[in-house]
Amino acid sequence: MIRKTLAASLFVVTAAGFAGTAFAAEPVAERYVDATDWPAHEAGIDRFANAEAKLVAGFNRICGDTFCEGEFANLRPMELRCSVDVTKSTLKQCLWTFSGSSSSVNKKTGAVTTSARLFKCKLMLAKNTPIDAFYEVVDGENPLDAKLPMSRHSVYDSINSCL
Repeated sequence: MIRKTLAASLFVVTAAGFAGTAFAAEPVAERYVDATDWPAHEAGIDRFANAEAKLVAGFNRICGDTFCEGEFANLRPMELRCSVDVTKSTLKQCLWTFSGSSSSVNKKTGAVTTSARLFKCKLMLAKNTPIDAFYEVVDGENPLDAKLPMSRHSVYDSINSCL
């Protein structure tokens, strides 16, 4: 009796497993994508790269008089990444990373010592910031100082509180 029950159970479990794979639903589309993949896969690469280049140029213009003084005088923008809610065409989050280092030479031994740091700066975006409005701000005259859409904060404010 136990053998028949066990065999029947295994048959039901195996059949259910095959049925699950045979009738599996289509994969659900991802809700969030990289801004470079909005509105379609790789469709935003050029537009996003242009926005990042403008922000980097703005940072490089003011770096020497602001962020690039002190311990990490050689700060460099590394990468800007933004996530887009595809259901609303709005930004969920943008993170801009920077790196910096400080090195010195030991005058007695000649050894070089270095301290390095990675900064992860979150842009102070308003909730549901339309991605097109973000691009309009970045395409403007001074993208670092311009207020982000629907916000009292600029990109400069975001990185100033981080660096």
